[in-house]
Amino acid sequence: MTSVIITEYETRLYWQGDRGAVLTSDRAPPVPIGLPLVEPGAMEDGLWAPETLLVGAVEGRTLLAFLERAREADVNVLFYQSCAVARVVGGPGQPPHLTDLIVRPHVAVATDLDAEVVRLIFSELPAHCFPSSVIQITPRIEAVVETWHARAASPHPAPDAPLAKPLPSIALP
Repeated sequence: MTSVIITEYETRLYWQGDRGAVLTSDRAPPVPIGLPLVEPGAMEDGLWAPETLLVGAVEGRTLLAFLERAREADVNVLFYQSCAVARVVGGPGQPPHLTDLIVRPHVAVATDLDAEVVRLIFSELPAHCFPSSVIQITPRIEAVVETWHARAASPHPAPDAPLAKPLPSIALP
């Protein structure tokens, strides 16, 4: 017998007149929604454009998927910060569309070996986290991975010495 896992995410949108709304969920605080980014002068302080929410959702998904993979690979993450950007292009006679969706995580780990594992995780993350059935553009992840206190925590092995900890095998579905 095959088991299937179904997860539902439900939100409610309440129009507030003109071109503003509030997005709500049973498990999170309300988010004020404003005009889309593609309209000149459309941004209002305190309002989120739907496109910005999409970028934030992809950035958040990247963080959570990375942390899960890092835990599975027994990597101690010392620091994580990211930024993300999406480019929406439109012109006369064509509807606006996403051309790029880039997440730029900056991560620090304790050893050079952990840094290599983190780079491997990030290289495999887009295909794992963002199947084409969810969004039509695969996010590009441009990670900066640093090793902090590598010399203090463990001296570098000689160039021909074997690594103390083998790279873990990470199987992605």
